[in-house]
Amino acid sequence: MKIKVNPNRMMLVRLKRRCELARRGHKLLKNKQEKLMQNFFALVSETMDLRSRVETAFLEISVHYLEGRASTGHQALEDALELTTKRGSLEVALHHEMNIVSPEFTCITPERDLAYRLSTTSPELDAAFEKLLASFPQLLSLAGKENALFRMAEELEKTRRRVNALEYVLIPGLEEVIRSIDDKLSEQERANQTRLMKIKDMVKAHSETL
Repeated sequence: MKIKVNPNRMMLVRLKRRCELARRGHKLLKNKQEKLMQNFFALVSETMDLRSRVETAFLEISVHYLEGRASTGHQALEDALELTTKRGSLEVALHHEMNIVSPEFTCITPERDLAYRLSTTSPELDAAFEKLLASFPQLLSLAGKENALFRMAEELEKTRRRVNALEYVLIPGLEEVIRSIDDKLSEQERANQTRLMKIKDMVKAHSETL
């Protein structure tokens, strides 16, 4: 990146301050990037572990349901599915960390027994419904963690782009312009010194002729 400026001392001071500020910002963003990476991989591990437990639970639920469906009459199964409903409330809390806002879900359901008659259904079907209700909080937790992972990945990418822009574009561009101004000011200073020496020699030569 080529920055066009007037090569004077005031501009040199401004550019040096800007470059120092860019270096500080780069250091802060680099630290943020490292911390985000640590949090990201820790959350990945937690999410993978939770997903494995949820998948295992839902596999067990599927097995109980299929066995229960096989041993339950069609009408009894339809009645059980229609009557087995629970109303509750879903609460969402927003978690703020390192410029990332991620939701945490909590579902509150009233404690009550299944609505259908247990005598007309298979125990396997009852187990499937009970395990499904028990696994629902874990499913919500998994949804929150995966949402947080997605948002954290976005923030990591934005931070990476900013770090790279400072490290490979802005700071090198500022340093190049600073060196250029330093060189021009040094050249001007040498030229001024040369002119002063010539003037001094001319004054001395004129004094000697008098």
